[in-house]
Amino acid sequence: MSDKTNIFSNDHSESPAQVIRQTMSVSLDSDGTPFISFAMNRGKGSGAQSMPIEEYREYVETLGDYVENGIPEGVETEQLSAAETVRRTIRNDEGEISFRVRSGKGSKPAKLPASDFSEVVELLRSTLDAVTAAGESLSPDASADGSEE
Repeated sequence: MSDKTNIFSNDHSESPAQVIRQTMSVSLDSDGTPFISFAMNRGKGSGAQSMPIEEYREYVETLGDYVENGIPEGVETEQLSAAETVRRTIRNDEGEISFRVRSGKGSKPAKLPASDFSEVVELLRSTLDAVTAAGESLSPDASADGSEE
C-alpha cells in the first residue's frame, strides 16, 4: 500500500486547444487509409481522438452543433462513425464535456472543461482544409503526378 499522494493530480496547466496543437497529426493506418489523431488533454482516463480523415469534417460539424445548441441528456453508444459516436456519447457533467470518437474496449473519452469547448471546436474547424490536404498527400493515389499523356 502506498502512502503517497500526487500533489498536482488535478493541475491542468495546458488548455485543450494547446494540447490539440501539440498532438495533432495525420498518418496512414495499416490499410493505407489517412487518419487524423490528436489529444484534447493529457493524463490517465483520456486518450487520443483518432478517426479516418473522411469522417473528420462531420465530426467537427457535430461538435459545433453541440457548442451552438447544447448537449442532450442520455445518449447511447454502438459501432458508428466518429461523428455519430460523438452524438451518442457526449455529456456535460458538472462543467466537464466528455465524448468518444469510437466505442469498444480501450477507447478513451476526450475530456475538456465546458468553458474551453467553443475554443476547441473553432480550432478544429480551422484545421479542416489542412487535415484534408494532409490526408490527400499521404494517400497512395497522391503519388501519381496527375498528368496523363
